[in-house]
Amino acid sequence: MKKAMQKQNRTKWIFGVVVFISFAAIYFYNLFTPYMSDDLLFDTSIYHSIGDIFREEYKQYMNWNGRSVLQIILKIFMLVPKPVFDICNSLCYVTTMLLVYWNIKGKTQYDVFLYMLINICVWVFCVDFDQTILWLAGACNYLWGVSIILGFITLYRYYLQKGSFIKHKVAVGVLLFMGGLLAGWGNENTSGGMILIILLLTAKYFYENRRIEKVMYAGIAGNFVGFAFLLLAPGNAVRGAIVKAEETYTGFAAYVSRGLKVLKAIDEYLLIYIVVICLLGAYFYYSKKYSLQDFIEVTIFAFSALATAAVLIMTPEPMPRAYFGANIYMMIAALQMVQMIREDDTLLISLKTGGIIAASIAMVFVYVEEGANLVRIRREINIREAYILEERAKGESDLILPMLRSEFESKYSMAHMCDISDDKSNWNNNIYRNAYGIDQMEVLTWDEWEETLE
Repeated sequence: MKKAMQKQNRTKWIFGVVVFISFAAIYFYNLFTPYMSDDLLFDTSIYHSIGDIFREEYKQYMNWNGRSVLQIILKIFMLVPKPVFDICNSLCYVTTMLLVYWNIKGKTQYDVFLYMLINICVWVFCVDFDQTILWLAGACNYLWGVSIILGFITLYRYYLQKGSFIKHKVAVGVLLFMGGLLAGWGNENTSGGMILIILLLTAKYFYENRRIEKVMYAGIAGNFVGFAFLLLAPGNAVRGAIVKAEETYTGFAAYVSRGLKVLKAIDEYLLIYIVVICLLGAYFYYSKKYSLQDFIEVTIFAFSALATAAVLIMTPEPMPRAYFGANIYMMIAALQMVQMIREDDTLLISLKTGGIIAASIAMVFVYVEEGANLVRIRREINIREAYILEERAKGESDLILPMLRSEFESKYSMAHMCDISDDKSNWNNNIYRNAYGIDQMEVLTWDEWEETLE
């Protein structure tokens, strides 16, 4: 008994260390991710009280989109120092990884290898990691949205399993309704996918147990109320009309074009997980290790992931980051299949364990190299910004500015994607002009710009 306790405490300590490392790793990347793109256009001068946040959000709700919960989070972080966001966003990332971890069954207590695998999958296969997890505006809309959604799914599953043993039902009902409201009022297709997951999990539980506690319906009601606020925002129609007007095709041809783009996105962002599910599913079934019923929850998350992606056929030109939620749902389904590998299956368990260790070692090299690029990018952005502020302080409004060096480009930074350009019609140039009060701007390569300073 004493040895078992010592082993458990050691495993708990190792798990805590791994969680801390995941926090430190993402914090460093957050620290060296500057304000970019939409961040630079945020006008802090119009905010003087908490009431201003809600007034401005009401305007956005009426004129642009209905993501009020996430947009309020965004506005709050734009009004506090960037280091505050860096810490909070890193904590949100770790929380999201733990929520994914908690939604996978069959794990041992403090399953270090599973938590490591989750992090590896996100760092390697996440949809636009730079835009959905590190960029401030993107993280608030996607990482924070998924964290709230997975938080509700986890809470709902917990009370669903407790069944008739739920205590303080009024308080639980309020908690489920408010959690469901926030999760439903999140991100259009991801929140819709969550509702599908909740309904299918409820149907599964009802089929197995024949009884659903009435308090659980409060969570479902909250989902639908929040989702209604999200979808019925007048700003959605305004934004949709603008985007639709820019589409190349109209009518049926537009849906065909969108459908092809959705299929391409599924291939790019979900296929790796679909392959894992198919291969392991076939192996488990034909080796008689599991019955079809054992795959129900995997099917629920996988089907909901596909639905979350497929529904984007209704949206003109969705950004790739719109598939972030679908990617997370499919990852949960695939990792649930991986977790079903049994200890007595020597070959597969060896491949799983060895693969996680090897991937972790490889990720260290990638992390160091890409981290060095983030430091270099941040240094150049700081140099350029200092130059702009110095020249503006002198009263100069016609400036010669450098582009970032292309050799430092990284998949973990969108700085080059939203950098200024020697193409005068580039939208990013307008962002810089508006953000810094520049009238005319000539853009050179970094080396050419340095020569002008000599």
